[in-house]
Amino acid sequence: MTTDNGHSGGCLCGAVRFRVERIHLTGINCYCEMCRKAHGGAFSTHVPMRRDQFVLTSGSLAVFNSSAEGRREYCPDCGTHVLVHGQTADGSVAVPAGTFDGDPPISLVSHIFVRDKVGWYEIADDLPQFDGWPPGVVNTHPA
Repeated sequence: MTTDNGHSGGCLCGAVRFRVERIHLTGINCYCEMCRKAHGGAFSTHVPMRRDQFVLTSGSLAVFNSSAEGRREYCPDCGTHVLVHGQTADGSVAVPAGTFDGDPPISLVSHIFVRDKVGWYEIADDLPQFDGWPPGVVNTHPA
């Protein structure tokens, strides 16, 4: 649900609920193998934000260390990924777009790790495409 001061979301079973205290949402499609495996699709769409903009309103999250620097927080009951850490050195987090309630207004801004894209999916828009991290993103691990 979208309100005047943010957006709500949660996991598949409803045990975990969150609120994002931010009006404008931007999304990035990631084609890396890790995101594909974690989300079970050709890519995952993440909405990056400052950590203080994400508020867990009910439930608890379990942690999976998906790489040396990155971790994913998920619902321990249904397994829905709710929060991704380690994509930037500044402590920002990302929320998988599919976990938001309804159809929030997410503006896609780019495609990352397109070098890892599966052959059976075609990117059909004119958004910027990057083989790894976009310029200006300070990641904490090598591409």
